[in-house]
Amino acid sequence: MGILTTLAAAGVLALAVSFAAIPLIIRIAHRKGWYDLPNGRKVHTSPLPRLGGVGIFAALLVSILVSRALPLRTGGQEIFSFSRELMFVLAGFLVIFATGLIDDFRNLAALLKFFLQAAAAVLVTLGGFTIYALGLPGLGVVQLGWFAWPVTVLWLVGLSNAMNLVDGVDGFAGVIAAAAALALGASALVQGRPGAALVAVCLLGAVAGFLVFNHPPARIFMGDSGSLLLGFALATLPLLRGPNHPDGATLALDLAATVAVLGLPVLDTATSILRRLHAGQPILQPDKLHLHHKLQALSLADRTLFLVALATGVVLGAIAFTAVRVGGWIGWGMLVAAGVILSVLFRVVRRAAVQRLAPGPAKPS
Repeated sequence: MGILTTLAAAGVLALAVSFAAIPLIIRIAHRKGWYDLPNGRKVHTSPLPRLGGVGIFAALLVSILVSRALPLRTGGQEIFSFSRELMFVLAGFLVIFATGLIDDFRNLAALLKFFLQAAAAVLVTLGGFTIYALGLPGLGVVQLGWFAWPVTVLWLVGLSNAMNLVDGVDGFAGVIAAAAALALGASALVQGRPGAALVAVCLLGAVAGFLVFNHPPARIFMGDSGSLLLGFALATLPLLRGPNHPDGATLALDLAATVAVLGLPVLDTATSILRRLHAGQPILQPDKLHLHHKLQALSLADRTLFLVALATGVVLGAIAFTAVRVGGWIGWGMLVAAGVILSVLFRVVRRAAVQRLAPGPAKPS
């Protein structure tokens, strides 16, 4: 079976499993009263099920395992075999999903949640998937050595939480993840990394099936189990290099492309940390000042926010894919330019929201 046929079959399978599982999860959640309840920090006004991550995880796991049973070959050689390394990646997915699922029910302490996320990341590194070197074209490569493990753990945990922070409006995080999975999967395919492409297309199908029920007006939320899993899985994609590790410059470009295609969550997380540090607050303290809150302050409806996330994800995905294909300083230049433009737009939105929310001058009595 050709690689494109296998990838298409895997994506369709993930879509079918997700599409079939989500309605069942919705019915069970309504029966059990498993709701995401409104509060002062959240934007929804009525209780809704929040276990969409269960359907996403089930679809991702089933599609990966089933597709590995297909005779995926190229040039007569089997690639990304069902191996010990892949099992470590799937174990990491399981731990990060379980962490989010427990948090959806129990509200884990921030420190415990971080350690569980780190444990999931360590499992991926035990499979041999690490940020082992970094470099820029023509400027040499730095081998990270033992630092590869903590750097990789911070990378995986950081992007997991970034995706978690933007999951606040119907379909917002899901459509960003879908666009990122498509761009990163296409990049992996043209680079000759079919294992990463396989995981990406399974993730894309799983999220697409969920979005049928999560686009505005949403019938279900993904919960922490879904948002943490999506961020973690996307962060894993550039690490799935196969047996032949490329130079650190190629890996660094792939990591930068991942940051670019996830520009909205990354920028939102960075500004949230800086905002809380400036205010002398714990960086993990929740608030209602995230990007989707600012966009809503500009009187944008949920459907409009969904389209904004979709358009941004498609544009950033196209830039990231092109940058990886072009490579070298041109590729880096494209990513840097995209980051600068997005940062400027982010700042414009922030200022407009602050002005909209600022109290007007007091009227004379």
